Amino acid sequence: MFKSILSAAALAVFFTIPATQTVAAVAKPPATFQGQWWTHPLGCEYSRAGRPGETMWFLIVNTRKKGCPAYIAGKTWGNIYREEGSKM
Repeated sequence: MFKSILSAAALAVFFTIPATQTVAAVAKPPATFQGQWWTHPLGCEYSRAGRPGETMWFLIVNTRKKGCPAYIAGKTWGNIYREEGSKM
């Protein structure tokens, strides 16, 4: 019985997370995007950076909102970055 209560509680938590939080975890600019700036679905803005052949998106600090990562890694050399930086 205790297990079923925990399972029910876990399902309740899963279905009550706002959609914006789940969008923040997977939102990235398309690989074919060529612009200098990209706006995240939560409203945070990012600027493209990186060495030749790399694509990194760094958060423009004065646009940060809760749930937006500090950076988004696109194509990088050696995969030295995680896919996303810490959320703010």
